[in-house]
Amino acid sequence: MSLPILRVAIGMLAVVLLIGAVLMASGRTGVLPATQSAPDSAPPPPVVAPGTQPIVANGIVAPATHVDLRFETGGIVRDVLVREGDVVQAGDPILRLDTSDLELRCAQVRAQLSAAQAQYELLAGPVAPADIQRAQAVLARARAHLREVSGAVTPTARRAAQARLEAARVALARLEEGPNPADVRALRAELRQAEAELRATHDRLSLEKTTLRLQMEQAANVLRDRQTEYARIRDENQARTEPLTADQRVREASARLAMENAEKALEQARVAYEAALQAERTGIAAAEARVEAVKARLDRILAGADADQIAAARAAVAQAEDDLARLQDERRAALVEIARMEVAIAEAELERLLAGARPAEAAIARARVEEARAALQQAELALERATLRAPITGVVAALNIRPGEVADPHLVAARLADVRGWRIETTNLSELNVTRLREGDPAIIRLNAIPDLEIPGRVTSIKPLGAGQEGDVTLYTVIITPDRLDERLRWNMTAMVQITPGR
Repeated sequence: MSLPILRVAIGMLAVVLLIGAVLMASGRTGVLPATQSAPDSAPPPPVVAPGTQPIVANGIVAPATHVDLRFETGGIVRDVLVREGDVVQAGDPILRLDTSDLELRCAQVRAQLSAAQAQYELLAGPVAPADIQRAQAVLARARAHLREVSGAVTPTARRAAQARLEAARVALARLEEGPNPADVRALRAELRQAEAELRATHDRLSLEKTTLRLQMEQAANVLRDRQTEYARIRDENQARTEPLTADQRVREASARLAMENAEKALEQARVAYEAALQAERTGIAAAEARVEAVKARLDRILAGADADQIAAARAAVAQAEDDLARLQDERRAALVEIARMEVAIAEAELERLLAGARPAEAAIARARVEEARAALQQAELALERATLRAPITGVVAALNIRPGEVADPHLVAARLADVRGWRIETTNLSELNVTRLREGDPAIIRLNAIPDLEIPGRVTSIKPLGAGQEGDVTLYTVIITPDRLDERLRWNMTAMVQITPGR
């Protein structure tokens, strides 16, 4: 047989063998021709009870615990103390506002508290023995003087009267001679000091007033923003035809609360600004009055004594001469009366010191101490709130603010997550299926990002409030906790859960 004929025979044999193999395979698998029906002995498909059919839903991965951090007050962010991904412990500082004004306020209130405590201790505490001793000494001198002027004229009394007369004559001679160069230099130095204090007072009080005015304007701007935001949210809710969701109601209530807080902040800023304005007027007026007083004294010295001053000095000389003459003539009735008055005054002062402060005065001083202490606590609390601290141990998941930006108390500044545990939150579980589920139902978790991973878990929570709607169907959130963890899990990963309802 030739080679071409042999090749054709081998090919035909292979085709016959292939067709035979196909027919044999069809017979084993029960595939019948189209004109025949399946044998009556074929088993029916398995039937699954409706109540145990698995429920499949989409979800997202979330940490078991997470918290959003917001500043309680507005301000300029000074320090960002962490980075995203850092692990922080509970109590660690995360963000800090500029605290210059708050620290200054604390220092001012501490000074006010110290002054109030000193005043209270002065009134409520026992009188210092030195004060009583001084009052007793004054009384003893007054009584001695009374005895002196009441008795016979002594050489001592004559010498004292003579000394007073000589002093009056010296004062008259100084007025008639003109200004003393030393006095002029001293007054000019005092005037320069008073003018410097006036400038310093003006600059300090003006700065305080300007700072508080800017704070008041900032508070007014914040209030306008809060009013606008609240009006917008309220109008949107009123325009809705369907019932408001819990989130929508909470959002409107939060906006209203933010507006009310902004109104209170504006009122506080206005009161502080008005107080600073009054303090500026009073402080500058007092400093200017001191400058004018020193100028007047200097002008009087430079102008020399006028006729009235010289006349008053001459009258003083005449009075001293008359006093001396009365002592010499033993006409001392007026001196005795004056001495008795001095004794009465000294006795009254000593009695007041021995009796102590009146209860009403001590109570007022005590109230001022408590007021200053409360103000200090409030200032220190405001300073502490300027630092945002971690309430839990976890990972910094997000930082939404940078140094130099203005912190808004209504916006999330940072987000922390405790990634030592995870959970799956469903996103599209309908009301038609949620009624079939119970806490403890088993589930299988599959991650879209990790297709080869299946994690068993269980339903641990079914939120009673619907999370939204999809068409006419309300969606609910079910929490599935995995039985084990995988280090590849990340927040907000998409997942598919297959839950088997319990019977």
